[in-house]
Amino acid sequence: MKVKVGLEGFSFDSAHYTLSSEGNQQIHGHTYKLSIEVEGNSIDENTGFVIDFDILKKIISDIVKDWDHKLIIPSEDLNQIYFKGPFKLDIKVIPYKYPTAEYIGLEIAKSVYEKLQKKYKITVKIYEGENNYAIIEYP
Repeated sequence: MKVKVGLEGFSFDSAHYTLSSEGNQQIHGHTYKLSIEVEGNSIDENTGFVIDFDILKKIISDIVKDWDHKLIIPSEDLNQIYFKGPFKLDIKVIPYKYPTAEYIGLEIAKSVYEKLQKKYKITVKIYEGENNYAIIEYP
């Protein structure tokens, strides 16, 4: 038996650039919206849950905070980027060549997976803006 439970309604705002896409090489921002599904092989007889929604909500909320209001950059670009000014700049570094919705979603899926002790299959649906999305299943 497989049972999936999920949560919707998470969002964060971040900026990125995508050198692989002409027209998206400029730093620009998006509102990213997330839905997360957790797939378990059984329902815990003691709780009636695959996973408690409150626990899952706390985990996802903490992960989302780590992405909110950040400039997302590839690790290989980190030493090439310099900003100076009277502002705060938070950078989120990802280990991929391009900070695309696909890779951002993959990093979020991996984080949820690890925080749940690698017990469940995780599916992330991430919207970049209103109509564009990627679906990542991990692992």
